[in-house]
Amino acid sequence: MNLTKMIEGKRVELPAMLDARERRAFIQMQLIRKYKKTLISFTLNIAGPVKVFPLSVRTFEEGLGLIRICCREYGIPILCEEILREYTGCEAFLAADADPSYVKKVLTSLEDDHSLGRLFDIDIIRPDLSKVSRKELGKEERACLICGGPAFICAGRRLHSVEELQERTVQIMWDYFAFRFADDTAMTACRALLYEVMATPKPGLVDRDNTGAHDDMDIFTFETSALALLPYFRRFVSYGIEQAGKEAEDLLAGIRSVGREADLAMLRATGGINTHKGAIFSVGILCVALGWLYGRDLPMEDERIRDTCRRIGSPVMKELTDLKESREGERKLTHGEELYLKYGIGGVRMETALGYPALFDTALPELRRLVSHGYSLNDAGVLTLMKILAETDDTSLISRCGYEKACAYRKKAGELAAEGLERKDYGRILRDLDREMTEDHASPGGSADLLAMTYFLYFMETGRVPSTVK
Repeated sequence: MNLTKMIEGKRVELPAMLDARERRAFIQMQLIRKYKKTLISFTLNIAGPVKVFPLSVRTFEEGLGLIRICCREYGIPILCEEILREYTGCEAFLAADADPSYVKKVLTSLEDDHSLGRLFDIDIIRPDLSKVSRKELGKEERACLICGGPAFICAGRRLHSVEELQERTVQIMWDYFAFRFADDTAMTACRALLYEVMATPKPGLVDRDNTGAHDDMDIFTFETSALALLPYFRRFVSYGIEQAGKEAEDLLAGIRSVGREADLAMLRATGGINTHKGAIFSVGILCVALGWLYGRDLPMEDERIRDTCRRIGSPVMKELTDLKESREGERKLTHGEELYLKYGIGGVRMETALGYPALFDTALPELRRLVSHGYSLNDAGVLTLMKILAETDDTSLISRCGYEKACAYRKKAGELAAEGLERKDYGRILRDLDREMTEDHASPGGSADLLAMTYFLYFMETGRVPSTVK
């Protein structure tokens, strides 16, 4: 961790700090005089001359949000808020209509139990301007960030350097937000898998109507599989964050073992049914890319994500090239490898090595376009699926029904995708196509994986979490 880079901001000199303390005391007095109620005064414990930097601002906003949540959960009405964001430090003042000791008890638990709590300084002030102490509640004094001893003793004796305290402070902040990013991203990935299977109707695929061309799985199988993959998506993201000091081209080898574990977890959860093998690979690459960008504090824009995926997947291109040089009969080839040798269709490996052009050039723009025209996420999803199927060689589809029939289905999907905004009966057409593809045992599983990836990036971009896909 580059501490110098993390803590960048305007230095606070002693006169400015003394002025800030006087201002804080004045605001506290004014609010208590006005409301004659309990006052919550919230700041951060940050050692050193720089009080405001990106991570400290995030920590302050997180703490303020947690105080609001705790007050709401424990029935503490907030009458007003006053927030200061100065270079001397962010501060919040909340007038609360509740007993001061009760408020102190609730928010002291936040200080003691939350991962960021040691950095929170939450004073509870009575209407007579006296503070409720931890001692009154039978609580121990705050612990030192470095050694865990009484903080006031360490501070009074200056047992730890400012640099030590700064490094520990930033580490606490970084660890918390990195873990939360990994957690939120993994949950978004699982949510995308669920939205994909729920999108209806999807020709040849499992959805809410039927099981399509599959007689060994249903919607519940997919739900079970998606939930089983949550911890592995989190590990993919965390790996990307942890390896941010490396070049993206060097990451693939390190995630293969996680991918194999995820495959086994999927098979264990589904009783041996392959529901998400392709998605584990592709969504896993996306998770690593997002984690790597987060670890480098880089914007998560389409082109940057795309380039990072391409760089992570670059070793895969060599694997495809080596296929042509391998001796016949050396090992059994996968369906995808056979198609590459016969037709030059690289499937998910080629997509990865090229940075997922079908995702960034076709699917994601199409989903955005359809949603912007008022289509629900369900309908936008199934029409985007048709666009994906029309413009990509789906190796899963080809392996199930043959190259010629797959081309015919691509043509039908293209016609529907082109007319999607004009055809109000696209639902009927999709269901007709579903019956036809089901009879042919034709299932575009690769396109379904791309749809899941599309939902994933759309949710990451918009933060949109609607309650229904209808």
